[in-house]
Amino acid sequence: MTRPRMTALAAEVCALAALALAAPAGAEPPGPPGPPPGWGLEVPVAPGTAPEFVPRGSAAAIPDRPPGPGLLQRTDVAVSRARRTFRLPFACQANGTIRVTAAELGAGTLARRSYRCRANRATATLRLSNRVAQRLRRARSAAATAHVSQSGRTARLPFTLRAGGGAARQPGFWTDGHLQCTADDGTSQAFLVTPDFTTVNPTPITTRGWVAWYTEEGGWQWLGTRGVGRSAWQPWIATRTGIAQFHPGGSVTPISWTWGPISAPRGRGIVAVGVYEIVYWVAGRPDHQWRYVNAGPVGAAAAGGGQHYCRW
Repeated sequence: MTRPRMTALAAEVCALAALALAAPAGAEPPGPPGPPPGWGLEVPVAPGTAPEFVPRGSAAAIPDRPPGPGLLQRTDVAVSRARRTFRLPFACQANGTIRVTAAELGAGTLARRSYRCRANRATATLRLSNRVAQRLRRARSAAATAHVSQSGRTARLPFTLRAGGGAARQPGFWTDGHLQCTADDGTSQAFLVTPDFTTVNPTPITTRGWVAWYTEEGGWQWLGTRGVGRSAWQPWIATRTGIAQFHPGGSVTPISWTWGPISAPRGRGIVAVGVYEIVYWVAGRPDHQWRYVNAGPVGAAAAGGGQHYCRW
């Protein structure tokens, strides 16, 4: 079967560093959060019968304090070809240990070491074995997870491990869907709206939404529909005019699935961005992608403008 043309995709926004120019100095985090937890590793099973209606979204809350360590920026990490090493900076709250896994590069732990946490920051330098480094060079890049253990708890931090070279292309924004930063009454309650994905031919899809939030103390953290670091997949049918369930009776204006309200504590310097994953099921095979959603008017980020982050 011919792969469908995915008309809901935005053009690549490669220069995400330009996000920092949209607000005064100090108002932006050091970089976008990168891939969500389990990306490329937790692809769902092929969907069965999609729902005939759009269910109601559930309430959620961003924790008052960071739940543990979090990455800071540059979640696309290059390995030195000569030394087989890479550096991973992250926010922390105590001394601990870090180990890295990547299913594409082999079972088990690929690298491990302890770290010292100072002023909520640590940088771990890790080394790959020659065998793993060779596998990475052949694959060019791989979805990896840093398992950071401190104070008896372990956090999973997703990132991309790649075999040196120049900077990798960064995901841009979906053409629609958005993170509404406040409720209509002005309170700090956010709503994450699903993009209205389109395909040339009717295609089963599965989507999963996230809100990534950043603080100086905790770095980037992930909130999903099932809590911190966990989010549920939802099956739909994408058509030429959008997701079928979002257009009952052929209506033009979509009634998109909306997650929320998502409450956020005020005065913590929180910055948040919405992320959506999608799996297109073509001939029963998954095609997985993820991108950010705009925090302002629909489509503005895809056009190179708009509001990228919510702030509380």
